[in-house]
Amino acid sequence: MTGPAREPLARPRVLLTGDASARPDGLERALTRAGFQIGETPPAAHELPPDALLTTLTAADPDQLRHLLADATVEPPRIVVFAREDRDAPGVAIELGAADALASPVHFPDLCARIAARIRDRQAPVRTPYEARVRDTLRGLVEEARTLLQPDEVAQALVRRLGRALDLAHCAYVMVRPGEDQGRVVADFTEARGEHARLDLGRYPEIGEAVRSRRPLPMPESASSGAAAPGVVVPVVLEDEVAAVLILRGRTAAPGLNATQLGLAGSLAEAAAKALEGERTGQPRRQRLTPLTLDRRLEEELERARRYSLGFSVVLVDVERPADTPADDDDAVARYRQETGARLRRELRLPDFVSTYGDGEYAIVLPETGVDGARRSVLRLRERISGVTAGIVAYPHPAVTLPDDLFTLVEAALRRGQAQSGERIGVAD
Repeated sequence: MTGPAREPLARPRVLLTGDASARPDGLERALTRAGFQIGETPPAAHELPPDALLTTLTAADPDQLRHLLADATVEPPRIVVFAREDRDAPGVAIELGAADALASPVHFPDLCARIAARIRDRQAPVRTPYEARVRDTLRGLVEEARTLLQPDEVAQALVRRLGRALDLAHCAYVMVRPGEDQGRVVADFTEARGEHARLDLGRYPEIGEAVRSRRPLPMPESASSGAAAPGVVVPVVLEDEVAAVLILRGRTAAPGLNATQLGLAGSLAEAAAKALEGERTGQPRRQRLTPLTLDRRLEEELERARRYSLGFSVVLVDVERPADTPADDDDAVARYRQETGARLRRELRLPDFVSTYGDGEYAIVLPETGVDGARRSVLRLRERISGVTAGIVAYPHPAVTLPDDLFTLVEAALRRGQAQSGERIGVAD
């Protein structure tokens, strides 16, 4: 039995939930003007569900978010808006399952565009496991940018991963400022420009128009840059101002990037812009990833492995600090940890995940990799980074049903590796 058919021209329906007092002034009017049909009453059992849920909250309470987002994978996409200004709140909500999230101050055109993109995302065909994993890996950049990467490495990682994941011929992250006639190329994938090269915005009027309109706009072919295919320029909005643009060019004239890909690129670029802005203003970064981030990644990997009969490995790496790094110099130790984490990330594959774990320790998740592949990965890392000792646990494993089981086994494997005098790589039995 099929449900009631929706009229082709029906406006997308958005259900408003959460704390009504936390809604930005003018929210309902902005949504209505953007073409959405809004409501506050959940549909009856015989009615169609809404196209999206917009939840407004005062602040990011993890327990409250975990309860609200418990069924976020099966219900319509949920977008969370926080009334309190908090750079970390959107990342927490997304890690817990929200389709998208913003914190005050909220720019209504940006919010409406995100809602429309998440609705299109939901209506798109189901992705393959590989595509889903690539998307998850790219989103991991949000947390990695706050912890393991140096400022310019944030943008470099962004363009490198977008370039690979979307099979781009060219991807550049260009910082722009209102009124300036030149942009600063912070990162450039496949181009031969020098670091921090300047880009003459007068030669690219579509960049200026994208900054003004805050909408992605097509770019023509560019013989001067060797780009044979047209592209698109995506504005990156930060605190109600365009802080940068992404320039994306495919390898052929068709097909171009779809709306879902552009939405993903834009949200990731915004995360990179926030990390760069936080560094510029001296805002301190977290010293490590929250355990929730690693726990959630392992939960997702376990679920994926069980659903598609796949395997994966978890590696716990202990990296000895050089003797000339004073243990009582917190700044020197923090810099070394960040540099080591960044080097680990550069040496691993696109789908792999790295998280700080303890004092000089890093947890690495290697999808679709067995014990032998994980050992080879450790040996390659050892060629680049001295003083590496590792423990490995591979799934499926008879003693593993929960992420905590993986932690227990890999910690024991690391202790086994530390007790060795040769290879110094322990493997969980």
